Amino acid sequence: MFQIRIMMMIVVVLMVNAACVVAIRCPDCGKTPVPYPLSTTPLCGHQSYKIRCDMGVLKFVTGRYTYPIISISQKNQRLVIGPSDLLPNTCVTSDLGNEGLQLNTSLPFTITQSNTVLFFNCTEPTGKLAYDCSPASACNPCQNGLPKMSICRKTPRCCTFRKGSYTNLYSIQLNIDRCRAYSSFVNVNTSLPFTKWPNPGVELMWAPPPEPPCSSQGHCDSTSTCRDAHDDGARRCFCNRKFRWDANAGQCTKDLKKVKAKRKVLGATAVCIGGTISVAVVFAITMFIRRQRIKAARKRLACERQKILRTSGGGKSSKIFASKEIKKATNNFSSAGLLGVGGFGQVYKGVLDDGTTVAVKCPKLGNTQSIDQVLNEVRILCQVNHKNLVQLLGCCVELEQPFLVYEYIQNGSLYDHLHGKNKRPLTWSERLSIARDTAEGLSYLHFSASPPIYHRDIKSSNILLDSRMRAKVADFGLSRELAQADVTHVTTCAQGTLGYMDPDYYWNYQLTDKSDVYSFGVLLLEILTCQRAIDFCRPTDDVNLAAYIKRIVSEEKMVDAIDPSLKKDATPLEIDAMKAFGFLAMSCLEEKRENRPCMKEASEEIEYIMGIVATRLELDDDGPDN
Repeated sequence: MFQIRIMMMIVVVLMVNAACVVAIRCPDCGKTPVPYPLSTTPLCGHQSYKIRCDMGVLKFVTGRYTYPIISISQKNQRLVIGPSDLLPNTCVTSDLGNEGLQLNTSLPFTITQSNTVLFFNCTEPTGKLAYDCSPASACNPCQNGLPKMSICRKTPRCCTFRKGSYTNLYSIQLNIDRCRAYSSFVNVNTSLPFTKWPNPGVELMWAPPPEPPCSSQGHCDSTSTCRDAHDDGARRCFCNRKFRWDANAGQCTKDLKKVKAKRKVLGATAVCIGGTISVAVVFAITMFIRRQRIKAARKRLACERQKILRTSGGGKSSKIFASKEIKKATNNFSSAGLLGVGGFGQVYKGVLDDGTTVAVKCPKLGNTQSIDQVLNEVRILCQVNHKNLVQLLGCCVELEQPFLVYEYIQNGSLYDHLHGKNKRPLTWSERLSIARDTAEGLSYLHFSASPPIYHRDIKSSNILLDSRMRAKVADFGLSRELAQADVTHVTTCAQGTLGYMDPDYYWNYQLTDKSDVYSFGVLLLEILTCQRAIDFCRPTDDVNLAAYIKRIVSEEKMVDAIDPSLKKDATPLEIDAMKAFGFLAMSCLEEKRENRPCMKEASEEIEYIMGIVATRLELDDDGPDN
């Protein structure tokens, strides 16, 4: 009872101060104030408006490059950053490798049209109407009057964007074949002598932060109401009548033109005190809830185990293994039998008393999330039965965490065969068969399972190969099933593996069958090119395999990306089949999910490619008729 009373008091205090938590202003960086919503730490500001405080100096970070912040205007929601410096003894800015200043389009910062952008070290520009490269251009006084730009006098020409023509809100574009350096001035009158120009700078504007999100009225204070938004459907704390949302303060304020100074002082004091109390309260509640969740998880685990094992659906019934049998099979989980380690836990090789070789998966001890994933995998696999899905033999439920027992797949994962140093290269026919088997397994999940199941983590390490090199889809820990057969998607937090995850699912949180199709498209590229989905050894713009191949295809160089071991000794027909395979992968990677094929169509297309290759090979073996 005592703990319950404390919990109730804490919740009341948190509800009173909930609105203050979202409006915590970050501490000054050196002598520079950091206004809301700008954020220098996870505990203050709004997390979509991140900047950095280094040794008392504010910096703006975008991509791989950092720019000093010269000034901030909270009232106008603008900040000015310094342009990139020139590389030593060259007229080349240091961010040329990033093609100039590039902002993340998903963040609330944009480049204003108050900037006069000057380009240096230019060849013939393509947009002649937008550029002024004449001797009277404003860039000439700059490179003559600014000492650090004097080295640019030796370059072919400099140019200035004509006023009103520069409309790109997210970048100041450089190109090694056009212009290699730039500078910018905010609200400059170029008719004045250069000595009266302001210091160089690029002005950015941030969009006002929206009202704070909520799931119930308890997350809002007395000045706001938790209700659905009209634009994105999210629930937010919208201000009540006679109040308005003050984006600068991060809270609802009375809709008055003038506010007395005394009220301002009291409000600021309340924010500080409320913020301090709220941080302490949140920490206390987090610890309390964590302990309660662990207790509840233990009780739920016992009930869930039995419930899952009693339900087999359309799949095969699972056997209940004794803990002694599992320990004996794995030699007490000997490290010699460790097959792999993942985010969920470990997988061990074992041999049962009847001589059956099995794989045993066990979640991390005490990690409720990994335990939930394992239980979810049991729930999914008890409902399905297909030759291209890994088979669950049973479970062990006697120990503190559940153990899953699978059929043992001899040849390991597709990832090992594509990227392992000691593996022979897969043949073209083997790769086609693996792609077809994977497609058939996913097609079964999407169209034959009832309700449909979305895998959510298709990747080469989750495709296992048996002794006959037949593919089996594995690892259903992140899979989700539809609540009803006529529902088109599941709304859930984005989870999966970077490089394979559907961007549409990542941004909109809507998991559909086309999310698996996108991941399958990346897998097809991996099979065709023998390159990793994410590889930091490739150039910066080509780290992501899907983006890299899209660029290659746009340049009509698809054949250049094919695995050299496949192209060696390949016939023209086989090369055409490989190109068709690559274009199928690209169709799976379409930006709009409605333009992607379903898994049935992808499977049929692979069968078609295999049929054409097999027919031509038979004709070649028979030889000409005359």
